[in-house]
Amino acid sequence: MDLSTVANIATALTVLTAVIFGLIEMRHARKEREERAAFVAVQAILTPAWMRSMVLVQAIPEGATAAKIETDPRVLEAAQSIGMTLEGLGYAVFARMVPLSVIDELMGGTVRVAWRKLRPYVEYERERTNQSHGRCTRRLPRLAAIK
Repeated sequence: MDLSTVANIATALTVLTAVIFGLIEMRHARKEREERAAFVAVQAILTPAWMRSMVLVQAIPEGATAAKIETDPRVLEAAQSIGMTLEGLGYAVFARMVPLSVIDELMGGTVRVAWRKLRPYVEYERERTNQSHGRCTRRLPRLAAIK
């Protein structure tokens, strides 16, 4: 083997090593981003306000209408609070900032319960305001079910 062949092999090995290292680093960065996203999601739900609101939302009777939810100001405030938080998380999933699997593992059951209880209210608000109110909140349980 002459010197130029050895140099070409060394160059190829160096490039191959750099590509492998880059792929490994990208994987680590993605995993780190998912962990940070999970931490942010946990911070969003582990506040006293979230917990109080979720207790009120879970207590909404099955099949409660939007009018029933609106009659109690505390329940209405809780519904809006939960809805806004889930909208933010839903958008983060939609924009691929947070993997759906992370949200599903952390709070999938909570999201499903909240959607089941708040669906009539969210749909009523969307019709009333003629907007996409609750669009991302609506997607979370559907996406989690597809998984």
